[in-house]
Amino acid sequence: MYIYNNIKVFLFGLIFLSFSLAQDADTTSVAQEVEEEGSGREMYTSVDVSYSEDKGNTDFLSLYYGFNFVLLGDLGPLNDTEFLFDFNRSDDQLDGEPFTDDQALTLKFDLWANQRFSPFLFYQNSFDKTIGLENRINYGVGGKIGLIKGFSISYAFLSESESYEEYDYWLYDSSATDTNSADWDGWWDANYYEPDNPDALGDTVFYSYRDSVMLIQGGTTDFYRHSIRPKFKIKLFDESLVFDYRFYYKPKVNNFDDYLLEHELTVSIATFYEALTIDLNYTNKYNSRYDGTNIINPEVGSAYKPVDENLTIGFSFML
Repeated sequence: MYIYNNIKVFLFGLIFLSFSLAQDADTTSVAQEVEEEGSGREMYTSVDVSYSEDKGNTDFLSLYYGFNFVLLGDLGPLNDTEFLFDFNRSDDQLDGEPFTDDQALTLKFDLWANQRFSPFLFYQNSFDKTIGLENRINYGVGGKIGLIKGFSISYAFLSESESYEEYDYWLYDSSATDTNSADWDGWWDANYYEPDNPDALGDTVFYSYRDSVMLIQGGTTDFYRHSIRPKFKIKLFDESLVFDYRFYYKPKVNNFDDYLLEHELTVSIATFYEALTIDLNYTNKYNSRYDGTNIINPEVGSAYKPVDENLTIGFSFML
């Protein structure tokens, strides 16, 4: 199981201390809330930038940046709407080789966002080079239904285009061959032999590679996907504690054995200092494409694993 733990500390609010403490802040977070007076509309904007570099015994370069914009309220004749624009990019290298290389752009328009039933439009363009995903585009329409307090469930029907890294490789059925056999000359004419290490008697063992087949993996496919998302979000202690858990089940319409599972947990804790918030984010992603298969990651020569996990702990300062 691949586990990637990343701790981001947002120090933008403490820049004025750097002159006296001689500390360098390598991560910047800016958050802004704007309410248009009399319009019944609110806007939330946040920007995250993180840069880190190690040289010497460790050669590591890390770059992360993200932008999030949310518009809540009335939009012309449309009441109680929510518009989301979210972009994030991670690019890490270890010893000059890609370590993390992913990006996601998400657009969502939600009508009657705070009502019991809310239809929405969805668009996302993303990639994750560490699992061979060169590009994924999905868009569609769905609806959310609120159930008991804090709990809701949504469904979306998505049209998707998925591109995985494409390359070919050969599989061989090999068997040891007796060089003393009367068929040796005949086999030599019909097969390819490769010598192995000498055995205990000093004789060379040869292997015959027969029944070879070339396999091609990757490429681009277009299909339709279901997306089912239960969600539980609750605010406690006068909204000083926010708990947000979401679970996505995304099977292909024509093949329910090919699916994605995604867990997303966010916990935000407001501290005694009003501008400081502690954020904990955890994700767990499962891709059935890699479960029980030997799809090779050409970067490392081993098979991809079906589960990826991420844990992020951050301190956010709001100015």
